Amino acid sequence: MSALVLGGSAVVPSLLLFWYVYARDKRPEPHALLFKTFLLGAVICAPVLPTALALQKLGAPFADGVWGAAMVRAFLGAAIPEELFKFLVLYLYVWRKPAFDEPLDGVVYGATASLGFATLENILYVGEHGLGVAVLRALTAVPGHAFTGVVMGAFVGRARLAPEEQRLGFLASGLGWATLLHGFYDLFLMTGTGFAVLSLGVLAIEVQWGRKLYRALQTEQLALMSAPAGLLAAEGGLMMQGPGGPVSTASVVVMGPPSWSPPAGRPAEPPRTVGSWLKLIFGGLGLTASSLWLLVVIAVLFEEKLEDAASYVAWGMLAAFSVAFTLLFLWLFRSGLRGPEARPER
Repeated sequence: MSALVLGGSAVVPSLLLFWYVYARDKRPEPHALLFKTFLLGAVICAPVLPTALALQKLGAPFADGVWGAAMVRAFLGAAIPEELFKFLVLYLYVWRKPAFDEPLDGVVYGATASLGFATLENILYVGEHGLGVAVLRALTAVPGHAFTGVVMGAFVGRARLAPEEQRLGFLASGLGWATLLHGFYDLFLMTGTGFAVLSLGVLAIEVQWGRKLYRALQTEQLALMSAPAGLLAAEGGLMMQGPGGPVSTASVVVMGPPSWSPPAGRPAEPPRTVGSWLKLIFGGLGLTASSLWLLVVIAVLFEEKLEDAASYVAWGMLAAFSVAFTLLFLWLFRSGLRGPEARPER
């Protein structure tokens, strides 16, 4: 199959998930910094491989039986080295950037680094195993990487503005939770038994928890943006006038919603309607499928030797229809990102 089609099938899912995370940030991050973070996420594939092999060799004595072998491969051969190097991208590169100035930024950068890694990993897998693996990974492994990045990034973002004595706890929690989620997802899958279906349950937990963390930090962001008069400078982070007095954003618990309510003049972003979710899901799936089909058509037009003018005309018309459907699903996906959303009762 055309390298263009296989490459597109490996890259498109990551780009759509990145778009979903990026579009929800009301104070977008610099494009150059996001691009470099994405590239670094891909580059860490190089040190991850030898580190994983070394850890697996250390764990070889414990790789007895189906579960022992799966445990070693899942945690020592995948979760620990992969999540550790993603964490290092956030802590050693993004951490001190001036643009990293609010907790929600950790989610955006965490997802970006994870999707950079997932994209290159996807290219390698798809190049070896073909389009069928691309479809399967687009629905499982790529979202898994994205949302472990969201979970890790939420804790790293909180640590960025937390008091010094709280930072280590947040950083360790971010790395630890991302590693556990990733490890248990791979563990069930790598048993090669009926227990592999439990990986979908772990993936569901990752997605649901990641969305909850993202929404909590986004609510905080909107509240801080809406009440400039209530903001006070503080050494550990920003202060906001809450119902019981000033509340430090650095001390808000990242596991759940903020402990204060947004000002009445600017409510928190309301939940999505079912229609909005359907637009987002079907738009994303349709955009993925139509864009891949468009790549197939382009590959035929430019890489195959068509026999006559009629064939070129037919494939050209097919390309035009493919572009139209791609634009339609693009509109549907964008519409799902923007709403409509349920508005709170007045």
